[in-house]
Amino acid sequence: MIWKHLLFAAFFGYAASSINGTTGTFPNGVLRLDLDSLESGYHGLVKENETLVEVTPKIRGIGADVCSFRIVNKHHGEAPFEIILKGENEAELRARRVLNCEKRKNYKFDIAAVSCLGEQSDNATVHITVVDINEYAPAFLDPSYVRQVDEGRLYQDIVRVEASDRDCTPKFGDICKYEILTSDQPFTIDNEGVIRNTEPLDYERSHNHILSVVAYDCGMKQSVPVMVTIKVNRICKLGWKGNPERIDYAPGQGREDLFPTAQLKLCDVPCNVRSVQAKLTLATSHIGKGCDRDTYSVQSQRKLCGASSDSVDLLPSPGPGTEWTKGLATDEGHEGDQMFEFDGTSSAAAIPTEILNHGLARTFTISMWMKHKPYPDMDKHVKEHILCSADDHKMNRHHYALFVRNCRLILLLRRDFSEGELNIFRPAEWRYKLTQVCDNEWHHYAILVRFPDVQLYVDGTLFKNEKKNPEVIDDWPLHPTKGINTTLTVGACWQGSENKMKHHLRGYMAGLSVLLNKLEKPQVLSCLHKCKESLEVPAMELLEPGMELLTNSDLTELSIEGDNKTNLEVLVRKIGYINAREYPTPGRRNLHLITTVTLVLYNVFS
Repeated sequence: MIWKHLLFAAFFGYAASSINGTTGTFPNGVLRLDLDSLESGYHGLVKENETLVEVTPKIRGIGADVCSFRIVNKHHGEAPFEIILKGENEAELRARRVLNCEKRKNYKFDIAAVSCLGEQSDNATVHITVVDINEYAPAFLDPSYVRQVDEGRLYQDIVRVEASDRDCTPKFGDICKYEILTSDQPFTIDNEGVIRNTEPLDYERSHNHILSVVAYDCGMKQSVPVMVTIKVNRICKLGWKGNPERIDYAPGQGREDLFPTAQLKLCDVPCNVRSVQAKLTLATSHIGKGCDRDTYSVQSQRKLCGASSDSVDLLPSPGPGTEWTKGLATDEGHEGDQMFEFDGTSSAAAIPTEILNHGLARTFTISMWMKHKPYPDMDKHVKEHILCSADDHKMNRHHYALFVRNCRLILLLRRDFSEGELNIFRPAEWRYKLTQVCDNEWHHYAILVRFPDVQLYVDGTLFKNEKKNPEVIDDWPLHPTKGINTTLTVGACWQGSENKMKHHLRGYMAGLSVLLNKLEKPQVLSCLHKCKESLEVPAMELLEPGMELLTNSDLTELSIEGDNKTNLEVLVRKIGYINAREYPTPGRRNLHLITTVTLVLYNVFS
């Protein structure tokens, strides 16, 4: 009896040991899948080019020995997978064939574990996602693209190319970039495939632009190039054709025709020409004092032009005997007639009495070069003195002066009692309103006085007086004073009572001279201003009836007006340029050709 009892206890101990060795914490021996929750199931990833599925969590059975796993429910009709038992009640999931994400991205089915006694666990759902690989390159929807555009325009959207990708996910299936492979083309393409030009196209330069364009998916896989042809339409443009952009001129070359092949294109507009006008300007303001003159000194220029040798130069180059200009700033250039800068605050020079008698005669000539402009912060009523003779102490009387105020060139000439005609109101100020005074360009001014008559020459041409230009102001003669002399200054005016300079000039001057008891000849003034470079007008026999040709005195501006378009073209082709200097100043000379055409529409009604 005791033996039987012990035998039973031993058998029971063996059974318990066998069950515990397989199930761990499940002594009841019920087979189940090792999941925290059957509802969460399994999730697997498999790449398109592989068959092994990475499953989370691992597929494993617990509670009994597992002899197999089984797919028990196919939710969507197909589950091309197999579950392979790997030992330790674990299994791996494999696809029976290589899957294709582009055909199907997801699979869903149920599995269960089967014990060696044939018992089956509860089911759990497996969710499989097929992972895309970048197996396809982008492909364009069209085999080629052709568009036409007009020359001379900028387009925001010339053509839109479009590519697609057969890969199943955005990473590899979306198009992220387009690129133009053809170099040195004035086009750009954005990430949407829109092509636009970066500069206006020119039919003469290229009739067609052929571009090689590729697309990239977001994995940067490149497509096969597609050809994009952009055809440029020729557009007739109103204006001159055949005019060169650059003309090279060598010293000693003589006359050079500027526009020998010029054509005025009107594009066959259905109109009659009523009038044509062309104005050509030679821009030389950046050269020296406004044009390419010979670089002689002032005295040499005056001698060459036949000027009086009695003129006194008040702005000579600094040196022995001419020390009064030493403190003035110069242009430091290589022109013989040195140009001086006046800063408007401190630049000025006092002229020694032995250089020029401070008292002017009844007949005299003042001439100079000047470049001046107004400044925004300057009071327009401020005087800027070019030349001034004033009391040397105690008093501030201005005896004579030449100054700028409010874009006017003003000559002040106060007569003394000692000159007779006591207490007689006589002209004392001549106020010339001149655009040249404030245009920031170099101009030559000459004032010829045979009191009370005054003449002004600007750039070698006599200024034609108008009703109120100049404005002439009368004044009394100056009363005589004992013990007071005068101070003659350039670039400012001496204030005797304050013992300092005031009314400073802000600008540039050169060649300021005074000629006493004589008037300079008009031909001399014209010669002093004359440029060595100029436009050359066409021969007058080319001018047809109804056409008119005008020039300025410098031959830097030329205008042609009339009603004959063909004759205008002929005349423009015969406009020349010449620079007679042996060594012309190097640099650019800009030419501006402005043309106005007035048209009348045909009468198209019967």
